[in-house]
Amino acid sequence: MAGKEVAKKEETALAAGTFNYGEMAGVGFEGTKGTDLSIPFINLLQSNSPEVEEGQVEGAKPGHLYNTVTGELSEQVIFLPVHKEEAWVEWVPRTKGGGFVGMHDPAGELVQDLIRNNGGSRIPPKGSDGKRISFKHGDNEVIETYYVYGLILNEEGTEVESFAVISFSSTKIKPYRDWLTSMYLIKGKPPMFANRARLRTLKQKNDSGTFFNFSINPLRETWAKSLINPETEGALLQEALSFREMVLSGVARADFSQQQSAAAGGDGGGDGEKAPF
Repeated sequence: MAGKEVAKKEETALAAGTFNYGEMAGVGFEGTKGTDLSIPFINLLQSNSPEVEEGQVEGAKPGHLYNTVTGELSEQVIFLPVHKEEAWVEWVPRTKGGGFVGMHDPAGELVQDLIRNNGGSRIPPKGSDGKRISFKHGDNEVIETYYVYGLILNEEGTEVESFAVISFSSTKIKPYRDWLTSMYLIKGKPPMFANRARLRTLKQKNDSGTFFNFSINPLRETWAKSLINPETEGALLQEALSFREMVLSGVARADFSQQQSAAAGGDGGGDGEKAPF
């Protein structure tokens, strides 16, 4: 009986990833650089995402959250944000094969020229049909995008399971800004990495069709009740701070070619081609 109990405890520890390796922790990873790591994107799949439309991922459906490294599909993610940044991302149009080109500084000349030529507005221009289209750099599309790096937590929000980055563009910018505002307004100005969130998806509709968007809510009843308590959960807070430092130092960086363009399946509208701006 005792042997079975020990075996059961060992299986539970293995499943939960809670083994303590002591002085052996991290051995073999010496000299690991940012280029050696692949921070996954959590992509929100649409009807025209390649994973769905082309059947690239078995079981993928519109509204699923897709981990680009592990290949996991989920309906929700418990997420602890640690760092945010903005970039304007250039893409080859999907009609011409698609693909990531590069990222532009929001304060840089190219982006400022695009905004200036659009009457000073950051809202994308309208096409001949009256619908919003992407900013253009030559034949390519340039899309305002916000990135949030963070830790993926277990269902209870008490332990770290992995890390990821999430991109917000087009229609996703509103839930991103609402999320940011909710965290920023908490009394006492807790750090971003003290805020635990529950990320789900919901179906929305506009002139371009039906699509899925992020639904971001506090892990518990309120944002204040979802905060990490530094007195009782200091270890989790430290893990978040450490990951933030890895991101800022460049040790941990995302492979941006893994992300999805808003115009290539990341925010696809009902027509399967255009982003629903």
